[in-house]
Amino acid sequence: MDKLLTFLSQPIIVTLLSLVIGSYLFTLLAERRAKREKIREKAIQLIEEVGNDLNAVFSRIIGHIRLGDFNIERDSSLTEKKGLLFTKRFGVRIRSESYLKNKIFWQRYDYLVFETDNIITVMKSITEVEDTQEIIREIREHQQRLFHEWPIDKERYKSASNASSLSDELKVWHSMIWDRAVWLLSTNLKAELR
Repeated sequence: MDKLLTFLSQPIIVTLLSLVIGSYLFTLLAERRAKREKIREKAIQLIEEVGNDLNAVFSRIIGHIRLGDFNIERDSSLTEKKGLLFTKRFGVRIRSESYLKNKIFWQRYDYLVFETDNIITVMKSITEVEDTQEIIREIREHQQRLFHEWPIDKERYKSASNASSLSDELKVWHSMIWDRAVWLLSTNLKAELR
């Protein structure tokens, strides 16, 4: 045993052992860092994909609102893009838990998908209902529910609560949904970029 210790304590052997152990540890750290970086890239890709999908629907909604065109056909691009949001829910859930390591992202994404469906459904119903005040009341109920279930930027919507026309109320509601989507995406992107 003494001969082994004497052999291992020679400077050349200590140096070789240090190099071998050091390279092994360095390789492990490099592999771990590369894996983390790949997961981070996938997380950012997910956030970007979700943002693009939401934006495709939001831009079409605001286009209809600004034009006052509430006649949304079943085969319209808005209906198609909304369907895509629903189709991707499962994938967003799996990837957000895997890459972002949180449930909040997919839960809030689901919330936005259903809220987007609500605004489109209300817009479609406008052509069928003659009493615009009834629809304005319904829109305000949606706004209140959204604000209470996912409160952000209270001051901004106080001034908007005086909206009087149907288009104005839809713009406020759309803006509320948009702001929550921006919050969701930017919060998670900031977390990934840290």
